[in-house]
Order: sequence, then C-alpha cells, then structure tokens
Amino acid sequence: MNMFEDSKFLTEDVLTHKLPKELFKELTVFLKSANKKRKSKYGFLVSHDNHGKNSYQISVDSYLFEKSLMFGYLIKLGEYYYNNKSSEKITTKHRKIRLRRNVDHYDHYDFWINFSKKNSYNETHTHAGILSGVIYYTDCFNCPTEFHNLNFYGKSKDVLIFPSDTKHGVKKQNTNKTRITFAFNLYAV
Repeated sequence: MNMFEDSKFLTEDVLTHKLPKELFKELTVFLKSANKKRKSKYGFLVSHDNHGKNSYQISVDSYLFEKSLMFGYLIKLGEYYYNNKSSEKITTKHRKIRLRRNVDHYDHYDFWINFSKKNSYNETHTHAGILSGVIYYTDCFNCPTEFHNLNFYGKSKDVLIFPSDTKHGVKKQNTNKTRITFAFNLYAV
C-alpha cells in the first residue's frame, strides 16, 4: 500500500500530504495531554523556547508517541520523501530514517506542538536533522508557513515535509484563534 500516492511537491523541495483520519485522532490524544500541562500553573517547566514567540510550545509525550501509528507514519513519510529526492534509494526493509532524538529540550524526540495565539510569530529559521515537517492540527488562520518561494496556507490535516536546512517562518498572527501545529525533525542512518 502506498499511502503517499496523493502527495505532491509544491516546490522542488516542499512536499505536501493529507494526514489520514485515524492518525489525526492520535494527534488529538497528544494534544489533550499537552493541554493538561499547558493549563497547569507549572506548565512553564516543560515549555520550550523557539525561534520566535509562540504562546506555548511543548514536546509530544514520548510514552504516547512511541506506541502510536504516528511514529511509523513520520518515518515512512521521511522514507517516501528521501526516495523521491535522493539518488541513493532506500531499498532495504530496515528503516533508514529515524525521528531525531533531542537532548536540547531534554524530552526525547524532536516532535512537538506549537500553540500560537494573537501576536505569536516564528522568525525565519532552519532545523537540525535532514528532513523537517509541520502538521496542521488547525487551519493556519491566514497566517501561512513562509518559505523563500512559497506561502503555504495549511488546512487541518495538511502535512509539509522539507529539507531541514530550508529557511521558513511564520509572520505575526493577527487573529484571536489558536493556531495549533505539530512539528518534527528526521535524520538518516
């Protein structure tokens, strides 16, 4: 089964895919756990700093993520991207793409949630790893992810994946709605 057959490259390096409904339900579980921490008076203990000013940023709980289908999805999405862009194809049944472990944020994996409210922004930046991505939990509310040659107005369930050294950012949000995205970094072994 090729679950990525409906994927398409929006530019030479930016691929989009629509997240299947079953996997979107897993994001809701991750979000519920993150919201519990975010609403705690001690939520600041597990929040991250980033390249801008999000209202709140937190890693997805590794104990939920490690037993999820989303874990495999992100790896397979990375393999699909890699096989479509690299002259060195992944032909083995052993996985060559991994989710990046992150010691900078002290909480295991480079898979996190961004909560952006009015006046939040993300300065132009790059990531570690070889591939990075964003999953839109909510619509982008007219606040796109900006690349040098593309403004992507993400809708709920949209997924973007691109080389980690691709500069991207999000301008200041002007709406009172909360824009929620999940982001990740992958590397090759």
